[in-house]
Amino acid sequence: MKISNRRKLSKIQSIIVFTLLVSIAMSGTMTFGLLLTRTGWTPDFFHVWFFKYFLVELWLSIPTGFIVVPLIKKAIDSVTAE
Repeated sequence: MKISNRRKLSKIQSIIVFTLLVSIAMSGTMTFGLLLTRTGWTPDFFHVWFFKYFLVELWLSIPTGFIVVPLIKKAIDSVTAE
């Protein structure tokens, strides 16, 4: 799929978008699965999941994505052969 040049993101923008999307996807998947395993399916499952688990997890995963992930990448790059 080809995207025109005016719609492409800059390198910094792509890093920001990638980090946000990965944080949202991982937080949603992990909290959904863990809550479903712990409590089972209940009538208010989505409400509990979204407000008590997912949103709380986003407050942890987004800063982690912007702080810890680049540090890990830098450490891995320092021991990787060119």
